[in-house]
Amino acid sequence: MKVLLVNPNRYKSPPVPPIGLEYIAASLGSKGHESRILDLCFSEDPRRDMDNAVISSRPDVVGITVRNVDSVLYHTNEFFLDGIKEIVNYLKSSRGLKVIIGGTGVSSNPGGILRYLNADYAITGPAEDTIHEVLRAINSGQVQKVFRGNYIGSLLCRRPSQVDYKNYCESGGVIGFETHKGCSSSCVFCLEANKRVVFKDIRSVIEEIKSFADIGYDHFHLCDSEFNESLEYSTEFCSELKKAGIGIRWAAYMKPAHFSKTLFKLLKETGVYLITLSVDSWRKCPLYWSDYEKFVFGAKSCGINVAVDFLTGFPYETADNLKEYFDVLRRPLPDSVGVNTYLRLYKTLQITDIILKDSDLRGRLIGDIEDRAFLKPVFYNHIDTDMLRRLIDGDPLFRVEGIERGVNYGRIKE
Repeated sequence: MKVLLVNPNRYKSPPVPPIGLEYIAASLGSKGHESRILDLCFSEDPRRDMDNAVISSRPDVVGITVRNVDSVLYHTNEFFLDGIKEIVNYLKSSRGLKVIIGGTGVSSNPGGILRYLNADYAITGPAEDTIHEVLRAINSGQVQKVFRGNYIGSLLCRRPSQVDYKNYCESGGVIGFETHKGCSSSCVFCLEANKRVVFKDIRSVIEEIKSFADIGYDHFHLCDSEFNESLEYSTEFCSELKKAGIGIRWAAYMKPAHFSKTLFKLLKETGVYLITLSVDSWRKCPLYWSDYEKFVFGAKSCGINVAVDFLTGFPYETADNLKEYFDVLRRPLPDSVGVNTYLRLYKTLQITDIILKDSDLRGRLIGDIEDRAFLKPVFYNHIDTDMLRRLIDGDPLFRVEGIERGVNYGRIKE
């Protein structure tokens, strides 16, 4: 079959290349299907570009990525589904094409988003392998609409051929890569929590990085939920990357667990200049905060910058609790701490259930609170921005997250 893969994401703070579609394209090619990526991020006329792509490639079906439902942060929130819906409807009405949707955003409410976008099929979770099941269903006329992604570790290497990476890099974006799917953490506020973990073949990942480095790209950002899902795998990956001698610089998301002095040393030697450390205050024990301090000390001692993304202001926490957290966060001297006290709720999250069961907590919801599908942005907040600023009390280490657009790799330089 011929498949047109569309990236509708036009958010540019910063722009994020559609690597998920590149992996889908590689998977389709491995099974004999033809595919083309239509990237609308920088398009000046999306309808014209869609028409041209359909006329030239003559697809049998369209796949559209829903990377995010919205931009997540409260202060500068942008809702993306309406723009994606226009694209779906245009391709269906003007071209008569079936539309498959996938991407992380779909997992927040697969059936609800499928209906909202008026798409034909949805994949929730990794789609590299499941896309073939959907194509078979389309051919056979099956009525199933929502498919659960099941990544089995296929050896798929994307190549820098269908996406204009030069445009992305010149606009503040960087090239991403991933080492695994899934996350074993049980965070009640995260769509990625408790997802089956499958690690990629290390040689394939390094080959993929090298294919970009060979044409002059040397700045990368890891797209895993957190790089250090496994200390053994992370250490082996860095050892092999060091041996490859590619000569890149890269930034990574990590969590305060599964780390060692050896890992930090290897990260530095392979070009890591920044770690964004994901930290939250939901029911944490003293050992968590001890690991946090050890992590920051370990990374900093190896010359790696550490930016902390701190999610707090959970139900039943108080301003005094936040003061205690801030004291702990200061101690190991990270480079910055971005603080977010507005919790974006989605239908499938545990934290959403906890809040909806308590009438006092429900009174602290902001947004389209009558829609229990939570498709449009709904936030929980009881530590507002004014109170948070009073608690920070002018300390330059801390930043109220979301006031200014941007990401840590754009704010903190080597």
